[in-house]
Amino acid sequence: MAVPERMLSSLLILIIFFIFTSLSEPGAQERSEKFDTDRDTGFYYTIKKGDTLWDLSQKFYNSQWDWPGLWELNKEIKNPHWIYPGNTIRVYLKPEFKKQAPEKPGRMTVETRFNYPAIHRTGFIKQEQVPALGTVLREKDGKILMATDDVVYIRPTGQTHFVPGHRYQIYSTSQVDQKIGTSRYKGIMHLVKADLEIIEVNTQYVAGKIKNTYRDVVSGDLVMDFYPRQPSFEVDEYPDPVDAVLLCSEDDTVLINDYRIAFINKGTKENIRSGNIYTIKRCNETKSFYDVKTGLDIAPVASGKLIVLHTEPNSATVMVLSSTQDIHPGDIVN
Repeated sequence: MAVPERMLSSLLILIIFFIFTSLSEPGAQERSEKFDTDRDTGFYYTIKKGDTLWDLSQKFYNSQWDWPGLWELNKEIKNPHWIYPGNTIRVYLKPEFKKQAPEKPGRMTVETRFNYPAIHRTGFIKQEQVPALGTVLREKDGKILMATDDVVYIRPTGQTHFVPGHRYQIYSTSQVDQKIGTSRYKGIMHLVKADLEIIEVNTQYVAGKIKNTYRDVVSGDLVMDFYPRQPSFEVDEYPDPVDAVLLCSEDDTVLINDYRIAFINKGTKENIRSGNIYTIKRCNETKSFYDVKTGLDIAPVASGKLIVLHTEPNSATVMVLSSTQDIHPGDIVN
């Protein structure tokens, strides 16, 4: 008996439906997979309006400064300042926080590391200038501003012999002279501008090729040996208190915003080390201030957090991690 055309069409559609369902079911199960945070190391989070990597780091890691690790886990986020509602990101929870009893308010030490690959391009402050090995004379073709892949001529100072193929750095210096209380802090800020590889050495001059440029190189800039620093270090969120002051930012800005590099007036002599997290307070010279409205002597207001990236005997290079209010040179760090 012949099968009616309408029935045949319906049967065909039903068969196709079952085939499609059987093929697509594993993918659907995978997409709808839910993670058990008590058993799995991570789960997916759907970004909501107003979320930032900084706030999500606080939410999932119980510490905002861990945002670089959260960014590193999610390669699709090209710019950490721009994440979009509706997108999903994977977040790994740290088991230390899951084991913490909520009724115990005591601080918990978290063994983690902070990675800052750009450490070799950051500035630093020393009491004395790093001896210059040479001075940049000019660019090979006469460019005023020199950048990556440009060949530059250098006048050696005679401090040491330049080695072809060796890595050097181009830098400039500026004086730091800031009044702190009843005394003054003085030092030399070194601003790293570029990496340099020596390609020719003769009796009159040295030629080098700029490999990486961080700031424009100009005639008169200095050359020093490569200054190695540790880009990864253990973090201490609760170091011993320190009575320090923000000296200035790396680019000498009036406002020191999030993720900017700055300097404080204390270093290894005060047991400050890379990875220490400190609080920034907006009061400049006094431990408290008198509030006219309330008539109370009020302690300085916390305005942000910073992490120490590198230390010298009498200074430290730091990065501002967060700010709830404007941060200026002269603010207290403790």
